[in-house]
Amino acid sequence: MKKVLVMFAVLAISFASMNAQENLKWGATLGMNSSNFSSDGFSSKIGFHAGVKAELGLPQIAEGVYLDFGALLSLKGAKVNYGSYDIKYNPCYLEVPVHMGYKYAVNENFAVFGNVGPYLAIGLFGKAKSDGSGVENISENVFDEDGGGMKRFDLGLGLKFGVEFCKKYQVAFGYDWGLIDNADHIDNKNRNLMLSLSYMF
Repeated sequence: MKKVLVMFAVLAISFASMNAQENLKWGATLGMNSSNFSSDGFSSKIGFHAGVKAELGLPQIAEGVYLDFGALLSLKGAKVNYGSYDIKYNPCYLEVPVHMGYKYAVNENFAVFGNVGPYLAIGLFGKAKSDGSGVENISENVFDEDGGGMKRFDLGLGLKFGVEFCKKYQVAFGYDWGLIDNADHIDNKNRNLMLSLSYMF
């Protein structure tokens, strides 16, 4: 399954590079994350995402259908309270979403869109931090066994919807569901709510 999704992402990007420029748009995106873990006891924390994205029109399928993909630096994680102190997990990933979408032009300057598809993510860096009374404050690599033991690889499904102004400016809400456990020997997956602002060149 992992190999199939990786191949799909590579083929999508290769296909985009070979298509006519009028069907391919590039842009920059920046936004806020509200991330959490799926297990009970954790609460959400605020992070960010930033990177580049592209939209490849697929008129051969239907007018308005497009492929949405990109590369994002995304700070996720969660926090947990142990009474007198908190532990915050702050993993930062390189994330590659590959979504299929549909965009409907209400008029020349306004459109609505939605897209859905998988994402792949590789953990780059991040800290697990504790603070509070009655415990020594720590700051460890979140991907090390001593710092939380999170897995570097993540795979999930994303959903996004939003609006576009003047074929340039986009505001979108999205949600990512991690499909695999983010640590060994525990049923715990990444969850992430996103608000994104994008500019298409």
